Amino acid sequence: MFNFQTSIFYNLQEFIESSPLYRKYYLLFRALDLSDIPDRNKGVGCTGHSRRAMLRAFVVRHLEEIKTVPRLIEYLENHPVLAELCGFDMRKSLPDASQFYRFLKTVKNSLLQQTYYRINKKLIDQDIIALDIFIMDSKPVMAATKDNNLKNPNRNTTNKYKKPKRNPAATLSYYSYQNINGTKKNQIFYWGYRTHVIVTQQGIPLIELTLPNNQTDAKVAKKLIRKLKRVYGVTKNSIFIADAGYDEKDLYDFIVEQLKCQAFIPINPRNTQHDKQFSPSGCPICEAGLAMKSNGIITEPKRTRIKYRCPLKLNNNPDGCPINHSRFVAGKQYGCTKYVDITDDARARVPRDSIRYKQTYKLRTEVERYFARLGDREVEQTTHYNKRSIKNQMTIAHLSLCLVAYAAALLMKQPDKIRCYRTFAHDYIPLKAAA
Repeated sequence: MFNFQTSIFYNLQEFIESSPLYRKYYLLFRALDLSDIPDRNKGVGCTGHSRRAMLRAFVVRHLEEIKTVPRLIEYLENHPVLAELCGFDMRKSLPDASQFYRFLKTVKNSLLQQTYYRINKKLIDQDIIALDIFIMDSKPVMAATKDNNLKNPNRNTTNKYKKPKRNPAATLSYYSYQNINGTKKNQIFYWGYRTHVIVTQQGIPLIELTLPNNQTDAKVAKKLIRKLKRVYGVTKNSIFIADAGYDEKDLYDFIVEQLKCQAFIPINPRNTQHDKQFSPSGCPICEAGLAMKSNGIITEPKRTRIKYRCPLKLNNNPDGCPINHSRFVAGKQYGCTKYVDITDDARARVPRDSIRYKQTYKLRTEVERYFARLGDREVEQTTHYNKRSIKNQMTIAHLSLCLVAYAAALLMKQPDKIRCYRTFAHDYIPLKAAA
């Protein structure tokens, strides 16, 4: 349980009761169990500054959208009551910026994750969040490099092998584009990472993972789901919702065949061929308007297709192609071919035209709202260079929103405010009874 010491210069309790800012962080730090994180060095070297106080300071940095560590130190110096709530001794100076950087670089990410797993498990035990619907998505995290500066005329966004000098773990990937008259314009690429997350229907993050952005969402999703099952457990018939970026056969098979759950994922147009026209007998029609003929079944490890071929070539018709198609008269003169996928797999069995699917898929917007709460530019543009520091930065960001849910639902008994990360404590007055 978080305890604070009353300063000899002022009554800290009165500040908490009178200020929404201090009241918010008083509640958040009460919800933050840091028993897994050692506070100071013991036995070897100097004791150093409080790691737990620095972690609380990073929670402040994220929720107050403070971009850099020097600005965080300045903010705490201007709010000594808040610094004391974090756990710093105000009779001494605050740690130097290098100490904050060292904390992010050295603390184990698994310890931070265990901290917010424990918070979520308490929310689950109290039925604040449910484990029947899971929503997956990812958000870009830009590396601190001049190659991400749009004003830099020499920025490297084409050679993925030329790594940024100070961010060697960052990778090059697609960021966004501007859609003009239905065409992609002004495609933007960036160096950096992606933070992947699974959230509940209530908008609470359960599992997160920050990785270089050269891994597909669907590939990372399998890692997240395995971790979700290990930490919280997954019951049969649970629903996993994701956008078309997760439309891969392996992910469907993993969710449906192995977990016995349901995958509500739309078809990605890039993974499908153009619509075919069929004759009354069910055969595809070629560009010349002729009904093609079947020419065998092709069985592959993950799909089965019927092969159709030009009927003129199969019948050895001497008249030739009506439109003189290049495949009929040039090269091997094999004629046109088409394939019809008849694979009966988990991806094909998703009822995407049903009312239930359409209503359920609408819940995916909750992860978009979650990312809006997680932060805009302050999260996307990291100021750190070490990979572990960036992972820890993002874990603390997710942890901060879990703390808001815990404080609102379990400490204030107001579960309707679990997503109000700015104002959840504004109207909460009876702190003396809770202290």
